[in-house]
Amino acid sequence: MIYLCGGLDKKDIENAGIVYGFMDGSLDFNPGNLTARKELLKKTVHYSYEVEQSHGINIAVLDEKFKEAAKDNYNVFDINNADGVFTKERGIALCIRTADCVPVLFADINNTERVIGAVHCGWKGAYGGIIKNAKNILTDEFKADIGGILIIIGPSICKKCYEVKEDFLNLFLAKDTLNKKFFDKTVNENRIFFDLKGFIRNELISNGFSDKNIYDLNICNFEDAGFFSYRRDKDGKRQVSFIAVL
Repeated sequence: MIYLCGGLDKKDIENAGIVYGFMDGSLDFNPGNLTARKELLKKTVHYSYEVEQSHGINIAVLDEKFKEAAKDNYNVFDINNADGVFTKERGIALCIRTADCVPVLFADINNTERVIGAVHCGWKGAYGGIIKNAKNILTDEFKADIGGILIIIGPSICKKCYEVKEDFLNLFLAKDTLNKKFFDKTVNENRIFFDLKGFIRNELISNGFSDKNIYDLNICNFEDAGFFSYRRDKDGKRQVSFIAVL
């Protein structure tokens, strides 16, 4: 398990009663391994909720009815193809999986009701507007001040490792020519690289989140063999990111 270090003072968020982390291959968190899940629950929370990702823009919201519906089912798997989840309920670890895409964790530590969220942000979701969706949920469902929301960007592929094709570039340019700044071409222009994290950060700021509250763990999962990468390994292994209010 890896906790955030660097720009964000970990005590700020932990003192607010929020725990979070990024699990690499040292812990088998597969749905069938209930032992690992119970280990996490025993240490931190009562429930884990994992979204069934589809590389879309849907986001689930867990309200006070969740625990009543879950009852003794301590490991809940979403069946509605959500790529993110938000809640203010305590004792629920919100979990997402990534293996090149960007895990984005949200935490409102300035409110008595600690709203948290976990969003799986691949290029399709980012392009389609999942960040705007997250902002709307925070403001409409939870009445949160998004300018004070802390955002943590976990292990994900970096710009120099994310090679794309010309049609990919053209798709983003067709949406907005200013998106050109998120792409680099080699000198001979035979290779193109995309800054997914830069694009997501821009989406966050454009939607009203504060740049000073965005913290990047700055780990490239493609370069760091301790993390999984679909582009590097061509398999189905994923790391898990989680956040919970205690």
